[in-house]
Amino acid sequence: MALSSAQKAQIAAWYKALQQQIPDFIPRPPQRQMIAEVAKTLAGEEGRHLAIEAPTGVGKTLSYLIPGIAIARGEEKTLVVSTANVALQDQIFSKDLPLLRKIIPDLKFTAAFGRGRYVCPRNLAALATDSLAQGDLLAFLDDEMAPASKDEQQRCAKLKTELDSYKWDGIRDHNSQAIDDDLWRRMSTDKASCLGRNCHWYRECPFFVARREIDEAEVVVANHALVMAAMESEAVLPEAKNLLLVLDEGHHLPDVARDALEMSAEITPGYSRLQLDLFCKLVETCMAQFRPKSPPPLTVPERLTNHCDEIHELLTSFCGIVKLWMPGEFESEHRFEMGVLPDEVMAICQRLAKLMEGLRSLAEALQGDLSEKTGSHDVVRVHRALLQMNRALGYFESQSKLWRLSAMHQASGAPVSKWVTRENREGQPHLFFHCVGIRVSDQLEKLVWRNVPHVIITSATLRSLNKFDRLQEMSGLREKAGDRFIALDSPFNHVEQGRLVIPQLTVEPTMENEPQHIAEMAAFFRAELAKGEHKGMLVLFASNRAMQLFLTHVTDLRLTLLVQGDQPRYRLVELHRRR
Repeated sequence: MALSSAQKAQIAAWYKALQQQIPDFIPRPPQRQMIAEVAKTLAGEEGRHLAIEAPTGVGKTLSYLIPGIAIARGEEKTLVVSTANVALQDQIFSKDLPLLRKIIPDLKFTAAFGRGRYVCPRNLAALATDSLAQGDLLAFLDDEMAPASKDEQQRCAKLKTELDSYKWDGIRDHNSQAIDDDLWRRMSTDKASCLGRNCHWYRECPFFVARREIDEAEVVVANHALVMAAMESEAVLPEAKNLLLVLDEGHHLPDVARDALEMSAEITPGYSRLQLDLFCKLVETCMAQFRPKSPPPLTVPERLTNHCDEIHELLTSFCGIVKLWMPGEFESEHRFEMGVLPDEVMAICQRLAKLMEGLRSLAEALQGDLSEKTGSHDVVRVHRALLQMNRALGYFESQSKLWRLSAMHQASGAPVSKWVTRENREGQPHLFFHCVGIRVSDQLEKLVWRNVPHVIITSATLRSLNKFDRLQEMSGLREKAGDRFIALDSPFNHVEQGRLVIPQLTVEPTMENEPQHIAEMAAFFRAELAKGEHKGMLVLFASNRAMQLFLTHVTDLRLTLLVQGDQPRYRLVELHRRR
C-alpha cells in the first residue's frame, strides 16, 4: 500500500509545526530521510520491516513518532513504541509525546510499565495505616503487612494522600521524592500476589488504570520485555495485526528475548517436596470449601498424590545424578557441554515437563474457578485461596517452562545452554537448574516478525564492523523476507567538532584493580574540575558499585553533584537544566 497524499501532507505539516515548537531547531537531512523511510515501511509501501541505524543527533524519536502517528491514524491501528530501559521509556512518555501534543492537541498516549513500577494500593493502604488500627484490612492480606516504623507509616500515609488526590500517578519514578528499594518492594506487588479484578482496589489501581488506558490510546510506550511477554500471551497490547511497532534501542532486542527464554528454578528435593505438599493441601481446601463445578481429574486426592510422588522421585533421581558431576566445593556449578544431556537425564526432563504441565493446568483451572466465587462465598477466604493459588500457578508455570526447555536439543539452530548450580543458604546446600537458548531468532520470527505487519528497529548502534550481518543472525531479520537495512549519516562532523582525550593513568582498569583505578579517576576528575574549562561534566559508570566507590573520594563535593538515585530521574533533569 502506497502512502496517501493526505498522509504525506499530514507528516509534512506536523514536521513544519514541530520546528516552530523547538527553539533553534535545525532541520537535518538524516532526520528527513529517516521520516521518509519509516513512513514508507509502516505504510507497507516498501519492504516488510526496517532496521535503520540513526547516529546520535539525528533525532530518531521524533523521526518515527511523526510518521508513525500519521499512519496509525490513517489505518486505525495502535502505534507501540518499545525501549530497552525505563529511562528512555519515561523520556518518550514525559517529554517527547507531550511536545507532540502541542501540535497534535487530540493525541492520546499512555505508558505500559511493568507491574513492579506501580504502587499497589492494597499494600500502600496497609503500610499507611497505624498497626493498631489495621483491623479488617489485614484480613485481606495473605502476609502481614505493617510499617517498620512510625516515620515509615507517616511517609506511606503521605504517599497514599497524594495517590488518592491524583497528585501522584502511582509510578515510582514520578514521585517528587525517591523511594528506597526496601520500602518500594513492600509497596508494590507481582503477578503472583495480585488479586486482579477480585481486589477491592481494582478500579483505582494505577497498574490496571494504565492497562485500561491502552484500549483508548493511539500511542503506547512500552519496553522490550513487556512487548515480548505480550506477544507470547496475546494480552496487554492490542492484537499484533492491529499494531505498528517501533523498537528503539533495537540492538538490545535479542538479549531481552534471550532473557525471556531463560528459565531457572530450585530443584532441591526437600524444597520441591514442600511446594508439592502445600499445593496438595491447597487443592484439598479448595475442593472442600468451594466445590468447583467441573473439577479436573487431578483433583482426586489419590491421583494427585501419585502425580506429585512421581515428580518428587524424578527430581530426587535428577539431583542424585547431577551431584556426581558437581565439584567438591560447597558453592559450585556444572555445565553440560554444548547443552547435551545424557539419555537418562533427558528422559527425566521430558517426563517432568509433562507432569509439571499437568499441575500448571490444574492450578490454572482452580484459579479460574476461584475468581468466580467471590460473590457467593466468604470474600476473605476466597481472596486468601486466590493469592495462594496465584503463587502456585506461578511456581508451576516456571517449572513447566524449565523442563520443557531442558528437553530441547536446539533453539533457533543453536544449542540450549544447561547448567546446575549449588548455593549455600544458611548452611544448607540448595540446587538450581538453569536453561537458556543461545540464539532466539526463531522465537522472534514466530512472536514478532511474522505477526506484526511492519516493525521499525532503530538504534545508534545496529551494525558491527559497518555491516548488519550480526543483527540479521541474532534477530532473524533477513533481506530475503523483504526486510530493509539502512544506515544514516551522522549530522555531526566528529573529527572537527569533537575531542577525544585519553588520560595517562598508571592503574589497569581490571576488577582486581578497581579501588585503585577509581581513586585515580577521582583524582583526574578533581584536576579537570579545577581547570574551570567546563560548564559541566557527565561521568558514566559501568555499575552502581563503581559509582558509589567514586563518591567516597569526593565527599567534599557531594552536595554539588547530581547523582543517580538521589532523586527521581525527572527531578535530576530539572535541576540540571536550572544550572
